[in-house]
Amino acid sequence: EELLIGFWEIDGEHSGENLAEVVWETLVLLQVLEHSVIAFVMDNTSNNDTMVKALQAEFEGRNINFSACHSRLWCMPHTIHLA
Repeated sequence: EELLIGFWEIDGEHSGENLAEVVWETLVLLQVLEHSVIAFVMDNTSNNDTMVKALQAEFEGRNINFSACHSRLWCMPHTIHLA
């Protein structure tokens, strides 16, 4: 099952730090931090790697278990298209 939880305009460049800020604000807005965030599915751009690492720092700062290396999943159709 899929659910689009937000579609926000990002001010400035689409750096991992800026993306993480928008994602974190969305998670706070929707009050899902007390629930388990399992993974993020995205393409393989480096700014997405930076984003999940920045999110890991936010989660860790609130004693919420989250691993950037285990919670970053690649979009299968995008990966196949690149191959």
